[in-house]
Amino acid sequence: MAQLLDERDLGVLTSVMSLFVSLVSNNAEAYWNCLPKCVRILERMARNQDIPQEYTYYGIPSPWLQVKAMRALQYFPTIEDPSARRALFEVLQRILMGTDVVKNVNKNNASHAVLFEALALVMHLDAEKEMMSQCVALLGKFIAVREPNIRYLGLENMSRMLLVTDVQDIIKRHQAQIITSLKDPDISIRRRALDLLYGMCDVTNAKEIVEELLQV
Repeated sequence: MAQLLDERDLGVLTSVMSLFVSLVSNNAEAYWNCLPKCVRILERMARNQDIPQEYTYYGIPSPWLQVKAMRALQYFPTIEDPSARRALFEVLQRILMGTDVVKNVNKNNASHAVLFEALALVMHLDAEKEMMSQCVALLGKFIAVREPNIRYLGLENMSRMLLVTDVQDIIKRHQAQIITSLKDPDISIRRRALDLLYGMCDVTNAKEIVEELLQV
């Protein structure tokens, strides 16, 4: 399997990665030697290095391969190799800094698929608070856009971050926008906002949140 992950053809490599995700989900311990290779694949994508045009989707290098590689890495309990960990966080940083909401729906779908898988990996690796703050700030932008699907995903991922790591104080900065989502016409968004408010509610903001809930 390690040799197969050295494949340069992205079509073949994407198929190999699908197999690898399946294998590592059942027994990650048997594939530790493949972990650095997954990181190198992501580095290649992040740098847009040697990526044929036919595997670039709306300017995004092979988003399907990126998503699969990041998903595979989440089956490993940790990344102990300092150089691999540092390289991976550099890739994740590029993804966080390079993702925004644009008018093109297809590009949004592809870039956000990569982004949300990156967020899941950041949480899995228990990244430093600075990177977590960046994640929350980016999600704060998402919950304020007009597109309901993006707002929903922003609220959902904020809730996940609240459960996984101690970023409650950072998320509280977006409390006003989260409360605004309680009045959204889409009931699924209202439910997500309510779940998030429940998770972030404590003695410092309970009075304000309850008052808002009584008015909804």
